[in-house]
Amino acid sequence: MPYVNIKLAGSITREQKAQVVKEITETLQRVANKPASYTYITFEEIKYEDWAIAGKLLDE
Repeated sequence: MPYVNIKLAGSITREQKAQVVKEITETLQRVANKPASYTYITFEEIKYEDWAIAGKLLDE
């Protein structure tokens, strides 16, 4: 049972999420023979002020 957790700085639209979910599910079916019905995907949208790279917050 695949579980995919996608963390994003900022947010994406519902339509973008639907496309990501479709493509990841298809890839897991094709490459790893995992059934779509057992594939779970979650999104975590993190505010830019709550994510940092190289010692700086992304909202700076």
